[in-house]
Amino acid sequence: MRQVRAASIVPLVRNLGLFFSIILLIFTAVIAGQFPTAEEPYITALSSKYYYEKGRDLVQGLSQNVTDETLQTLLRAGLPALAVNAGEPAAAQRGKSLLRISLNTLSGVRLDDPLTYLKSEIPMMEVTPATADTYDETGPDEILEDPADGQLPGGSAPETDGAAGVVLPVENRVQSDTPLIALYNTHTSETFELTDGLAHLKGKAGGIALVTREIKKVIEEEYGIPVVYSDKLHDTSFNKSYAESEKTVKQLLEGNPDLEMLFDIHRDGAVTREQSLVTIHGQQVARILIIVGTDARADHPGWRENLDFARKIAAKMDNMYPGLSRGITTKEGRYHQQYSPRALLVEIGSAKNATDEAIASGRLFANVVVAVLNDMASPENKISNEVN
Repeated sequence: MRQVRAASIVPLVRNLGLFFSIILLIFTAVIAGQFPTAEEPYITALSSKYYYEKGRDLVQGLSQNVTDETLQTLLRAGLPALAVNAGEPAAAQRGKSLLRISLNTLSGVRLDDPLTYLKSEIPMMEVTPATADTYDETGPDEILEDPADGQLPGGSAPETDGAAGVVLPVENRVQSDTPLIALYNTHTSETFELTDGLAHLKGKAGGIALVTREIKKVIEEEYGIPVVYSDKLHDTSFNKSYAESEKTVKQLLEGNPDLEMLFDIHRDGAVTREQSLVTIHGQQVARILIIVGTDARADHPGWRENLDFARKIAAKMDNMYPGLSRGITTKEGRYHQQYSPRALLVEIGSAKNATDEAIASGRLFANVVVAVLNDMASPENKISNEVN
């Protein structure tokens, strides 16, 4: 048996050490200046935003600088199937249609679309959002504006049934034959861990849909104000959920021209149970956070109008149910709020709540929304179809 001499191992160890030193040096250079700090708690190169920007640049570069013909020419050199397919008579190509359909179904690759080849080898191209609205930022939400302490000047607490502690409906001065409020869920599968044991019900509607239906029910049955709710499942592919809900938003606005308010109802996922729970009139309910998109990533010149509307909702919530609001935060995405100055993303509770706690909060939120709608009913800002 041949013996391995120590002298022959030394060069191998030295070369391996040199190799790993180079890798370490490159890695250090890549993330230099990107280590977590109190101001920037996330490593940019490992965040979803980093990959969003890199993926966007890659896709834009391909779409702007490389034509389909160029890609097909390059791919034919390595994929004979493309070269054989090119120039075939129409009848021969029709004869292979079943094969193409099978290939597309099984692999996601289309012979007539070169970008699908790249997407099959570079998964990030497939999951990278197509717009500035189609991904969620990671980490806890930083509160921009904290809820107010106590009652607002001139405000009054809502009446309650002293025996049961149940909050009675607010006085309503608005009537309409057409929907004034629209509701939808970008992340329809979001649910509540204390009830369902997990945070998402993959492929079907979760507890957040029940909360949204309760909001619709209260506004319609207690106040007689029509509400339109899209229960479409938008997050079968989570990374495309905002792209899908954008279609719904456009349909809601086009089909309901009298809409005054548009709410995308979510639940938070990054806060503790203690942070997402409050007792209102003796009942434990989920706290509510309002999110406003900005123009940081894409054109949204009117985002401050959405912020003003968020402040009206938050102030009314503080006035009616102190402690219910977690405040207001802004994020870089637009979240379809560019389509309406009174569109907001509303997070009711977190994954750590029970569904019943969030539903109870949804009832209170419905009262708040109607109260704000009544405040808007004035000669200067008249509600559609209002009856005084």
